[in-house]
Amino acid sequence: MFLVTDLIVESRDALKGCMHNLRAAVLLSAALTIFTGSALRAQGLFEQTELFVGGQDNYNTYRIPSLICTKSGTVLAFTEGRKEVGQDGGPTDIVLKRSLGNAGKWTPEFLDPKKGGRSRSTIMMWLPLQVVFHSSNGDAWMNPVPVVDQSDGTVYMVANLYKQPYKDGDAPIFLIKSTDEGATWSSPVEITQGTGIHEIGPGAGIQLQSGRLVFQVYDGTIYSDDHGKTWKNGGKAPGEWNETQVVQLVDGSLLFSRRNNPNRVFMFSKDEGATWTQPAPQSEIPDPDCQGSMIRYTRQDQGYTKNRLLFANPVSGAIAAGSVESDPRGRFNVTVRMSYDEGKTWPIEKRILTGPGAYSSMAVFPDGSVGILLETGTAFGTFDDYSAKEVFARFTVDWLTDGRDHLDKSN
Repeated sequence: MFLVTDLIVESRDALKGCMHNLRAAVLLSAALTIFTGSALRAQGLFEQTELFVGGQDNYNTYRIPSLICTKSGTVLAFTEGRKEVGQDGGPTDIVLKRSLGNAGKWTPEFLDPKKGGRSRSTIMMWLPLQVVFHSSNGDAWMNPVPVVDQSDGTVYMVANLYKQPYKDGDAPIFLIKSTDEGATWSSPVEITQGTGIHEIGPGAGIQLQSGRLVFQVYDGTIYSDDHGKTWKNGGKAPGEWNETQVVQLVDGSLLFSRRNNPNRVFMFSKDEGATWTQPAPQSEIPDPDCQGSMIRYTRQDQGYTKNRLLFANPVSGAIAAGSVESDPRGRFNVTVRMSYDEGKTWPIEKRILTGPGAYSSMAVFPDGSVGILLETGTAFGTFDDYSAKEVFARFTVDWLTDGRDHLDKSN
């Protein structure tokens, strides 16, 4: 005989079973979420896109990349647009592409396949090409170097002007600025009267803890202590090496990196660039006589758990023992390295690309990811074209270290 009490017991047991299954499902979902997040963090994130391609936008060749990022996440990618020939000194503009709205946490498209592929909400969007230094009469604007004044967001950019017939060497320096994150620019103003003539950079300038704006030149620095109103010449660095980059160390000194084969050369200044030490070859950084990018990544006094510097260049030619695989043909295999001890050692290294590669420029985004704009191309038999295009790539420290390091703050 079926009783109401039996129905109540069966209903109660069924409800317990449903609750148990629901609880298990919730726990499983949470576990999968934690596992997926941990796996993605360990794997790290990396993506790339072809940003400047030779033959497009009526430019024969793009060379000499320069990259910066503002506080609001506007990324400015500059390069030389060489109109007729790929060699130095032909008619050349300085051109720019911008990407807006990159201040939030980076979530590449593959993290949410339900959105149906590419979406403005999950990828970087690049605006059409702008010309910021315009060539006339066949002149060559060369060596773009920008810097952001963090006090008000103004972007300053310098470049060398070479008249025809072109002759490599020191040249007049001109300055432009933007107060709207690169949307519009002032007309070029010559600042050579304050700085003297130099070959600039290339790469990106820096702002020191004191507020000083600094552009690196082949034999030292030029600088402004009044937010770009006037520019002066720093002290001359010894030696004849070229194509430089500068970073400020946590003790306030400057580290000056110079192109040199077979190994990179470092120099130091304890007085913001007035005087420099003698050059010291870096056995851990092989250099196939090519420009390299070096930037400050994190500082402990800004809340991060570690001090970190990043350095990128092609790993070819003479190679340090125990380093990543080299290609003896020249400018190949652009590799990013990381230092935890202010440039004394570089225990982390990872190849960004395999094949022809040359100049590069890096920038840190507000979320702690890193952007790099680099020259690359294709190998055709015995001919290696390392300047057919410029690729923009973005990566995290998790990707760089294969999950061994994470961008954590101590507070």
